[in-house]
Amino acid sequence: MPQTMLSKWNGRPLNGAFGALIENVNPKQLADPVFGADAYQLWAAYNGLLIVRGPDLAFLTPERLLRWGEIFGTVDRNMESGRDFCQVDNLPIIRIGNTVDHRGTSNAIFANESLIKNAADVRYNPETRTPVWHTDGTFKPHPPIGSVFHCRQAPTSGGATLFADMCSAFEMLADPVKEELSGLEAVCSLAHHDKKINLSSPTYPTLTPTQRADNPPMRVPLMLTHPISGKPALYGLNSSTCAVVSKHETITQEEMDIFDLQGIEHESVATLRNLLPTVTGPDFTVSWTWAPGDIVVWDNRCTLHAGTGFNSAAEQREMWRLSLTTPEPLTSNTSAG
Repeated sequence: MPQTMLSKWNGRPLNGAFGALIENVNPKQLADPVFGADAYQLWAAYNGLLIVRGPDLAFLTPERLLRWGEIFGTVDRNMESGRDFCQVDNLPIIRIGNTVDHRGTSNAIFANESLIKNAADVRYNPETRTPVWHTDGTFKPHPPIGSVFHCRQAPTSGGATLFADMCSAFEMLADPVKEELSGLEAVCSLAHHDKKINLSSPTYPTLTPTQRADNPPMRVPLMLTHPISGKPALYGLNSSTCAVVSKHETITQEEMDIFDLQGIEHESVATLRNLLPTVTGPDFTVSWTWAPGDIVVWDNRCTLHAGTGFNSAAEQREMWRLSLTTPEPLTSNTSAG
């Protein structure tokens, strides 16, 4: 059935069971309920990665992008602290890239990502810790179930986004590894996330003491069972992940101060990082080179993704992102203590 739907909409798989691409899409199709229903099914069938492409999508309005996102989940309308400067038209869409406003002030979140020189660079390198593979928002009480990413401007080279299939990757792990992961949780902190990125990208904002108090650390499972497909997936790796602990193990305030204020992660995070070279290999990954208008929807519950670099001194990149939320928390506990 998924292959039949792909053929119906001029689509194709991207890497076996992972990722579906539909080409020659126009804004009118995005509003078609039949197309939307099929798109949702394809998103689920291809392990949480769907890409639509069409030249007319480069002129998509923010409102139309929001309506497209609502096909896949509830759009999160709560903006993160300190992100007002990068909002698109005061809507729950944030701008990511290196663009500036009419005053020459940055109006986008920019992170200095590593360049991808060849296909081998897609696989996680434990020496450089790149690419920065992660799931989104694990520091939130209700982590996003997915994201919608829309390209407005693309550089002539570089700037690809990488995606990895955590369902298929988890399935191939040895049973003792699966059992170990099922008993562990990741401690995730927004303050740690922002400080860690700030260390390599000094313009990236960090939390004030008040913002830090309003965003306490959270805990999420390392093995997440997808609530719709029932498939287990590797979960919990984010730049906010500062420690990996057994269930009910506590973290002291002194430890959290080191994680949050210095951007240092505990050596226990190696439990996840040591798996990355395997689960980001070519059998599980898609590298997407953007064109203006492209829209990607990924399922945060069963995928990893990573940004890559480009010549930001000479070219501009502008992406719009909205997050999809759910009323039920994915967290195992609501505090790290």
